[in-house]
Parts: sequence; C-alpha cells; structure tokens
Amino acid sequence: MKPSSLLILVFLSQATAFDVIREAFKLIDENVNPCDNFYRHACPLRSIKGRYIEDAYGSKLFKLKAKTAEAVWNNLAIQETFERAHYKEFPSLHIFIAKLFQKQCETEHVTTEEKGKFLELIQETWFNHKNSECVYSECLGALASDRNCTRASELLESKLYYRPWDEFTTTLRVFFIQTQNNLEGINAILDDDLREGVSNVKNIVETMKKKLLTWIQQTPWVINNEAIESIMAEAEQVHHYDNFAKTFRYNLNLLLKLEQSYLKCLRDLDDTEKFRVFCMLAATNNIDFKKISMDFFTFYNAVNGHPNLYFSHLFYDMAKNVESPAALLGSVGFIAGHELSHSLIEDANQPELIPYFSNDSMQCIQNQYQTTCDSFKETSCGANDNQIDENGSDILGIQLAYSLFEDIYSERKKDEYIQLRYNNTITNEQMFFYSLAFISCKGEPGTQSEMDPHSPWNIRINAVVQHPGFRDAFNCDVNSPMVQSFNDQCVIFGEKAPLTRK
Repeated sequence: MKPSSLLILVFLSQATAFDVIREAFKLIDENVNPCDNFYRHACPLRSIKGRYIEDAYGSKLFKLKAKTAEAVWNNLAIQETFERAHYKEFPSLHIFIAKLFQKQCETEHVTTEEKGKFLELIQETWFNHKNSECVYSECLGALASDRNCTRASELLESKLYYRPWDEFTTTLRVFFIQTQNNLEGINAILDDDLREGVSNVKNIVETMKKKLLTWIQQTPWVINNEAIESIMAEAEQVHHYDNFAKTFRYNLNLLLKLEQSYLKCLRDLDDTEKFRVFCMLAATNNIDFKKISMDFFTFYNAVNGHPNLYFSHLFYDMAKNVESPAALLGSVGFIAGHELSHSLIEDANQPELIPYFSNDSMQCIQNQYQTTCDSFKETSCGANDNQIDENGSDILGIQLAYSLFEDIYSERKKDEYIQLRYNNTITNEQMFFYSLAFISCKGEPGTQSEMDPHSPWNIRINAVVQHPGFRDAFNCDVNSPMVQSFNDQCVIFGEKAPLTRK
C-alpha cells in the first residue's frame, strides 16, 4: 500500500489540549535499559497506582460525570428502589409475592376487584400472560374471590415456582450499568466534541481490515486448507460501531419505559417498600435483557462483539488529541488491531468463527508468551489455553499497527521526534513502541488470574520483542534479556505464515 493511501489517517487537526502519550514520558526509568526489560523501563514498578491512562483522565472523567448528575437516566425512581431494597431480609421471590398478596388481601376495605388487578399483575410478571391468555394452574384470577387470605396466599405460593433474588437483581444491575454507560459514553463523546476522534478510529479499523484481507489471501495455511472465502467473509463483516443516535434513543427509551411502567404500577398499590419492589419486578417483565449491549462507555476498555467493534471514550479522546501519528498507532492503533484480530484468532482445536486455524501459529503464539513469562515473571503468569485468543490478538494487532506505521513513515522511522532530559532522543519508531507500553502501564507487579484470558500487561508488552521493528528501534544486543526471550517469529497471516497442510 502506498503511503499516500493512508492520508485518511493523518489526523485532521492536531489539538494541543491533552496529549496523554507525550505526558507519559515522565514515567520512564532511564536507569533501566529498554532492551533489558522494556515494560519496566517505560512503566516502572510503583510509578503509579492503578493504570496510567485511567489516572491521567481521572479528573476529566469526574467532571464529565458531574455534568450528568441531574440527567434523567441518573435519577430514576425505579433505580432508587432497586438500590435501597433490603433483599437479604426478604424470603425467596415466590414466597415474597405470595406474602405480599396476603398482606393486600387482609387490608381493610380492599375490594375483590383490587385483589384481581394485583393478581393479574402477578400473573403477567411471573407467567408473561394476562387472564384471558392463562393456562390451567397459571390462572390466578379466582384467588381474588377467596375470603380466606391465608389459604389464598398458600395456594398462590404453590403456583409460583422458586426463584432466588440473585437471578433478578444481578440481571437488573447489569441492565442499569449497560444502559447508563451507553448514555454516559455518548454524552461524553458529544460533550468533548470527539467526532473527529471517532472518525480517526473508524479509519484505522477500516484501513487495517483492508490490509488484513490482503494478508489472508496470501497465507499458505489458509490456501492449503481451502479456507480463503470463509475466513475473508468473517473479516469483511467486522466494522467499527458508531451509531450514536440509534444507541442513545434505544437506551433512553428503555429506561423511560421502565420508569413509566414502575410508576403506573405504584398508582394502584400501596407506596411501601415491598410494593415498590414488586412494581420494580413487574416493570422489568417485558424487557428482553439479552438484547441489551454496552456499545459506548467512558472507562478503559475496547470490545469485539463480532461483527461490531466498540471503543472507550478515552480512545476517541486520544485519537483526536495525541499529536504524533506514530504514538497514536502504537496506542489506539494497537488496541484497534487487537480487537479486529479477535475475529480471526482461534484455538486450533476448537475454532468458533472461522472454520480452520493454523496449529503451528497457535503453538508459536503460546510458546512466545511462555518464554516471555519465564523471562519476566513478577508475581505470576503462564501461557494457558484460555489465553490463546488474547495472546494471538496482541501479536497480530501489533503487526497490523506497525504495518500502518511503516506505510505512513517509510524512510522517516529513524527521524527524531522529541528530546528528553540528558539529551536522550526519541525517534518516531521508538515513539510507536513507547506508546504501546504507556497505554497499558500499571504500577503494580504483573499477576495472572487463572480465569482471566489476558496475560499480565508486563508479559503482553515485553512479548513485543516478537516484532523485529522493536529490536531495530532500540538497537538491542543479541545477548540482551529482551532478545534472549525471543522464540520464533510468529507470522499469523501473510506470505510468510506457516504452511500447515491438511
């Protein structure tokens, strides 16, 4: 690809607002040679608490959150009930509802009609149908005529099956988190006027995808296993999701509909804690929680929800305000490449999206991460089977990002970008790799959780020695620890990928 074809990536305005990558150079420990331990050279232990990017944006995100304190989605009566309810003091859901009916039944002057309306609400909430649609034991209306409230309550309890509160509260909590994160994320993008950053991320993804499609067609193991068409079909589907209006309307309407249903329910019942909790249950009855996804958010994350790719407000801010294209491709570009790669990296023994994946490539990926772990272990690490997707997406992601970097910089890779203290200079190529470390910088020792498919960040970044550009950028000696941790070059897609015949 000619450099001129990447002009769409050359960022329409280079703002001076807040360049989080440039600011990060204050972290560097110049007493540590980048060829000895690159991650801890760029991100020293205990240099910060938590993650550098989140800490750097902390004040900004706090102010954005404060601006929406009075927004309707942050002031819902139904959510207030959800958060204040004393669930641990309640019996299981079916007993709770039966006792609530008994309480209403025993209330002085309550009419049969009022009991019938409450029973219809219970029926809709529990069995998803009205009186005219009920079937056999799921018909509750007749209980309204029973004057023996204890007997009616016991019969009602027998008709309702057991459900723990956690089944409901966990789902509703996730619902509130996802819908409000969508609204907060979109609001932050618009409030910060980050549409340019969104456009830059989208352009990076699309340019990477075109490059990847070319690589797929050249890959020996893809050709030998007659998988070109199917793998390309999956890759072609992947795209950056940026439909703000649709997502905003959908999520806000969901919350408002929920609130209206809750308030309508309360109009016909006593405004006490237990009836408020019941109305919260009833209001959520018609929501298909499986259709809710978190498309926008302000916290540090990016997600491949194949075929859609989702990115944090933080990355859009960086895509607008990071001055150097080299720094942007090493940071946001790597994240974009990583998420795109998730659609094509598989456990060769259990492929999910694509029909076939090279076992040779998989073994190369895992061997490199195990060797890096053996060389740079801090607390715990290891190349486990559940990490194949993440580890492979790191390697392919940086290959894609670096390829775009080469297309843009060509002969200018070794040009000086900035000068640090003690007359140390940083080249464009070094800037690419530094930004990779900065975006992942965490000050605490790298620790592996057995359930986490991600390797610790110090292992993920030091595995960058896989890329020959790193060794060249820092002139690493063959006996240096970073080069010594190198296994074999893992080319996953492209002409130099493994043959892996059928």
